[in-house]
Amino acid sequence: MHSLTIFLKENCRLSSPLPMLAVFGIGVALLFWRRSSRIGRSWLTIALLGFWFVSTPAGAWLLSAPLVSAAQRLESPDQAAGAQAVVVLGGGIVSHVADGFALDDLGESAARVMEGARVYRLLGDPLVIVSGGNTERLDPPRAEAAAFRDAIVRLGVPVSRVVVEDQGLTTREQAIILRSMLAARHIDRIVLVTAPTHMTRSLATFRALGVNAVPSASRARTDPGAQWSLWPERQSLVASDLAVYDYVSWLYYRLHGWN
Repeated sequence: MHSLTIFLKENCRLSSPLPMLAVFGIGVALLFWRRSSRIGRSWLTIALLGFWFVSTPAGAWLLSAPLVSAAQRLESPDQAAGAQAVVVLGGGIVSHVADGFALDDLGESAARVMEGARVYRLLGDPLVIVSGGNTERLDPPRAEAAAFRDAIVRLGVPVSRVVVEDQGLTTREQAIILRSMLAARHIDRIVLVTAPTHMTRSLATFRALGVNAVPSASRARTDPGAQWSLWPERQSLVASDLAVYDYVSWLYYRLHGWN
């Protein structure tokens, strides 16, 4: 079941080749039968317009808007309500490994790391916990959290104040592991840092496990000035992909009673 979940998580997404090939392949197949050719033309038209819509800033904004209700950002230490630690959740990395060398591309996770550094500076000197396991399943393992630690140290957070959680592969796994780590350090309130669309599910998951979390969402990468543009672009497709993924994940977690 876990392997199936990982497969669906990686391949059944808007920006993945598999769903695109499946959607357009069905439309093309329908064209080959006279009785279904009209349905095929309608199918392909709807698919084309749908992918166009989710690839535009306007489409990405409309899809994301309902998810970001919990995406507040801390602007003063008082809003942290005495939080003793900042927890930065990973959102995936791309590791380039060849000839004994390795470099990590933080991708969408970079905004989370920068937000974690900003909150650290805002709060003074809290503990910072970076979380994320070997999501690419590399051998030897290469955890997201190690890349986040290196990046956040370069942004000015002392390495002595950074703790690494490098086992969790899903939001729920991270929350379970972090709950134990926080309890061992007698930390009863945290600032939770993640992407805006991920915040609602993350907050609910942590709070369902008894972790008292205050949200501080990273900045979205979409350019607000182009919010209503209908010109397709890769960045908007990625934003729509993340939104749809978080809708499906939120429903999956709700059906399992995890949030």
